[in-house]
Amino acid sequence: MSVSVGQAVLLGAVQGLTEFLPVSSTAHLALTQRFLPGFAQPGILFDILLHVGTLAAVVVQFRERLAKTLADLVSADAGARRGAWKLAGLLLLAVALTGAVTLPLKKVAVANMGEFRLMGGALVAMAVLLFVGQRVGTARRDGGRSLEEMRPRDAALVGAFQSLSAIFHGFSRSGNTIVTGLVSGLSRRAAAEFSFLLSIPTILAAAAVENLHAWRHHTGPLADGSSLPAYLVGMAVSAVVGYFAVGFLLKVVISMRLTPFVVYCAILGVALLVFGTRLESGFVGEISLVVR
Repeated sequence: MSVSVGQAVLLGAVQGLTEFLPVSSTAHLALTQRFLPGFAQPGILFDILLHVGTLAAVVVQFRERLAKTLADLVSADAGARRGAWKLAGLLLLAVALTGAVTLPLKKVAVANMGEFRLMGGALVAMAVLLFVGQRVGTARRDGGRSLEEMRPRDAALVGAFQSLSAIFHGFSRSGNTIVTGLVSGLSRRAAAEFSFLLSIPTILAAAAVENLHAWRHHTGPLADGSSLPAYLVGMAVSAVVGYFAVGFLLKVVISMRLTPFVVYCAILGVALLVFGTRLESGFVGEISLVVR
């Protein structure tokens, strides 16, 4: 199976935009695949490269913080070193909690792939979560705790809720984690930054799990590499679009202007609940288990 350059550009743009906006990349990729004429799932390599693109977007967007954190890990300044290791530990804790919740329920996640009605219900629930997050973020008078003041239980809670995006397709990874951070007491900026930084180890871990699964079933990630140029184009588009999406959402969260996303998720969710059965009857795509 292969993918054309045009399809790669379209799917890369959808992935880059919806991976970070709180609207669920899983639902949007499924819908895009559903309406692409003659679309055939290209294989795990294409999916991984799209996620490498979004991973690159986060790394470039947060390059200064990442460079400082890496430098501080081996800094002679005890305070800087302690802060860097604390952040690294919080990210690892959140990823570990995501894996602990997601992996035992992998069969449930696979069974839900392509279930547009379930995606619709998850999108409606996402709209409610975003509404709650906006109310909490707007009402908080003390501004909330900074990333430096984040506690292990905050990271554990964010990691546990992140798993919803892998198990119930239609929940947004960025939306879930940002709202959870806000509810746990983080400031708007801290909740958004931790969500984006968390996407780095999350995507790496998920890609590793998918590679291992493919290797065990003798379908390695290069098994369908005949359209590698188109794959690379999709990855590049995903990276560029994702870079701007990260910057945009960071500004939106800080300003707490989430209402358009609340309305959008609610409308799309209701539409999928109403028309989901018809969409499912002709769906031949496949969604990976990378947390979205």
